[in-house]
Amino acid sequence: MNLQEIDKGTLRRTKINKLLVSVPAGTPVTSTWLASQGISPQLVHRYKRSGWLEPLARSAWVRAGGHVSMAGAVFALQQQLLIKVYPAARTALELQGRAHYIATEHDSALQLSLESGQKLPTWFTRQSFSSNLSIFNSSALFNPTYAGLDDWQNEELQIKISSAERAMLEYCHLLPKCADFEEARQLMEGLTTLRPKLLQSTLLACKSIKAKRLFLVLASVVGHTWYKQLDIESLELGAGNRSVMADGCLHPQFKITVPKDWVKQEWHNQQGSDT
Repeated sequence: MNLQEIDKGTLRRTKINKLLVSVPAGTPVTSTWLASQGISPQLVHRYKRSGWLEPLARSAWVRAGGHVSMAGAVFALQQQLLIKVYPAARTALELQGRAHYIATEHDSALQLSLESGQKLPTWFTRQSFSSNLSIFNSSALFNPTYAGLDDWQNEELQIKISSAERAMLEYCHLLPKCADFEEARQLMEGLTTLRPKLLQSTLLACKSIKAKRLFLVLASVVGHTWYKQLDIESLELGAGNRSVMADGCLHPQFKITVPKDWVKQEWHNQQGSDT
């Protein structure tokens, strides 16, 4: 091997080293992103043969010996592929430390909201954290679709996720087929510090009458301070009664069927505040 070939090899190693160091731990690198950084498919294969990169699936790679985390994978979707996908509902609440204290009988699903017309790549859905994946259309639930998003970060990276305000609305949207009424009540009880202004704007952006009515019933039942600061009259809540459970009780104000215990709890709370 001549000196020129050695210099070229050194440059290639230096380039991939710099790139991999710039990528947050737990984050894969996609072919799209590598191309944007001047890494050709031929170079990618050389890096593979040299032991620098390992393939995840088609069009995605990981640093040799590396482990892909859920947050790192979402970071790659958002930042490298520009896919409008966000950890949502219970997953977002878990990331914010607002659901860890609630026991579940089954493994929690990875719940993501995804804009209409977009798809997740195969390498993402093949990861172990996607084994119980639940995706819903954010375009059908919010207008604009980015309403109520927050930044979430750890020591390595920052991603967009649903705020606690939006996540609880999303959870209500999933009731009753993909979520649990009792867990919904427990989650709401822990949301003592929701931001009224952000919550109001997120409710206004929400297109689901069912989600808004269930959210407001829960908020009324639990009775956090922020609930009194909402302008409920400005919200579009539709007309007529809504039934979401066969053996439920129709809430007198928001006209949707909910567990009987919710209505009883609200009545007791009101009685207590009147004495």
